[in-house]
Amino acid sequence: MSYESIACLYSWKIVLAIALISLPLPALSENKQLNNYQPQILQTEISDRDLKIIEQLVAIAQRQSSHVQKAKAAMGWGAFTDVLSVEFSPSQSTIDYNLPDLVSESERSFAIAMTIDPIKVLSIIQQLPIREARWHEVKQQKRVVVVQYYLAYLKARQATKIAAYRMQQLALVGAKTERIASMNSQVTLSDRVSQMANPDYVAAATEMLNTNARDRLALEELAACVGLSSQATITLLEASNLNNE
Repeated sequence: MSYESIACLYSWKIVLAIALISLPLPALSENKQLNNYQPQILQTEISDRDLKIIEQLVAIAQRQSSHVQKAKAAMGWGAFTDVLSVEFSPSQSTIDYNLPDLVSESERSFAIAMTIDPIKVLSIIQQLPIREARWHEVKQQKRVVVVQYYLAYLKARQATKIAAYRMQQLALVGAKTERIASMNSQVTLSDRVSQMANPDYVAAATEMLNTNARDRLALEELAACVGLSSQATITLLEASNLNNE
């Protein structure tokens, strides 16, 4: 290889090294972050894990519901309280011996009288299937409400993930634009302020706030429906997610 060829080769290496050094390091970092960011997989159907969580929430909600418990009690012994009446009647009797050496004695006693109304008994027995059907109906209504609130919470959570992803993408692009603007001596402070007032960024931030608010409201409604606190509901959901992973 001639001396001119070697000199030309080294000159190209020097130029390439200078170009790499002149490239700002934040740009490399931001591009790598953009390229390596993996969005969360969105849910497209109700999974078996969701069905297991729903069953747990339904069981707790039915156990905590006063309407369900009242309908259940109407089938037990409480249904026969009106057919049975109990009366306590105290009595006192005095025995007089009519003798000078003996003093009369007093004796107290209580009498218990129980009365059963056979007509009411037959009427309640005939109503037991209706009361049982009412109990199952109230349980099913509670189940439907729990499912509705859980699905609303599930959709709110996914909407929050989508809004967070869009917000992060706009933040990364905005950071890159701000870096380029800071390198340009022609850009004024008012131009940078106008970039921060990007309507796309404002819309994404507003949507992020709305989705977070709907997410929290959906959690509170689900917790109230089940009969637990919001923190207890979160703990139950997180434990169910860990157990089903």
